[in-house]
Amino acid sequence: MLLLNDNANLFGVNPAVSEVAESFDFARLWAYPSENSDALRVRLASEYDVTPEEVIVGNGSDEILDIAAKCFINPGDTFSSPSPTFSMYKFYARLHLARIVEKVLQPDFSLDPQSLLEERAKMTAICQPNNPTAVLFDAAAVKRILAESVGVVMLDEAYSDFCGSDMLKEVMNAEHAVDIRTFSKAFGLAGLRAGFAIASKQMIDELRSVRTPFGLNSFTEAVAIRALDRTDWVVDTVGKMKREREYLASKLRPMDFKVYPSDCNFLLCKPPVSGPSLVSALRAEGVAIRDCNAYPLLENHVRITIGPRQMLDQFLQKIEHLLGGDAP
Repeated sequence: MLLLNDNANLFGVNPAVSEVAESFDFARLWAYPSENSDALRVRLASEYDVTPEEVIVGNGSDEILDIAAKCFINPGDTFSSPSPTFSMYKFYARLHLARIVEKVLQPDFSLDPQSLLEERAKMTAICQPNNPTAVLFDAAAVKRILAESVGVVMLDEAYSDFCGSDMLKEVMNAEHAVDIRTFSKAFGLAGLRAGFAIASKQMIDELRSVRTPFGLNSFTEAVAIRALDRTDWVVDTVGKMKREREYLASKLRPMDFKVYPSDCNFLLCKPPVSGPSLVSALRAEGVAIRDCNAYPLLENHVRITIGPRQMLDQFLQKIEHLLGGDAP
């Protein structure tokens, strides 16, 4: 199956994996890892110019989201987010019995901060840049939410490495905010599950109070530390992704796909046929893309992860076959 559906880094595994594997003491895997991934927290603190006490590490950023919901949401509390956005925000909020309030984006996918602030939510989640709409929200709108929210704001910058966005300073200046990052996207380590969050010491202490120990295994921690030294690979990979993203867009437009601007490693598109039917037909041909039909504003839309030229050409061949003959 050609997996163009989950926004992993399709340009290869970070070389940090093989570099660490050459010298890693696998014989010590009988021992528990660091309880709080202290070495990685120290390295992240240095990288982002904060203190280790302002960093928490998780088994992927999903664990950070789960911890945050567990920490800050009580049954009946209001959780708010834009829509469409990453579905796991709502999942974890619902798991902890929150009252879910989603605010549909403007037709141009822009964010209305006033509508979110009016809810006075216990927790608000913002994805910057946003998934699945692929674009950055207006920075002033996000800053206003950070500055004026009465509850906790979870700012998810999972895709920020693809566009150079960085709102850590604004998060650290906010009273109750957390900046969530991941090694799963640009760093190419989705299979090792490493994520982290940066916030004030007070916020991190709250999160750590409900986090189980030993969340990150020893090998993943070592690889993540090494990956922070391989920013050259990340920069090179992001550059390749941007070139291939434009290539794919240039091929889809003449086939009557509506292709939206993207600040991420994927394209949001509206095909000239039924979106769900196209997704199903492609899956039968061995290609997976994401069906976005269930989201507000995205009827018949699909999301396609950007990969190397060979992968994209395979995908395009299937599309040409389906649309040229047995079109859904």
